[in-house]
Amino acid sequence: MATLKLILTIVDVLVMVSFILLVAAQATRSEGIFSGGGASSGYVKSKPGFDDNVSKITLYLAIAFFTLTAVITYMP
Repeated sequence: MATLKLILTIVDVLVMVSFILLVAAQATRSEGIFSGGGASSGYVKSKPGFDDNVSKITLYLAIAFFTLTAVITYMP
């Protein structure tokens, strides 16, 4: 059980570092609901770009980090 906890802790740290790096690398989005760009700019559907993919990966890493941390915390 101690070996499993050690492996999960190492994976958790790797996920955490990746998550921090991706959050730091993301560009800030100044366009939004209050940007004054009009209603048409926010509703145009296009192919997902780099920022959209990085945003999805960041979300998945955040979920993995939360789940791993909870599992490690409540392991006997």
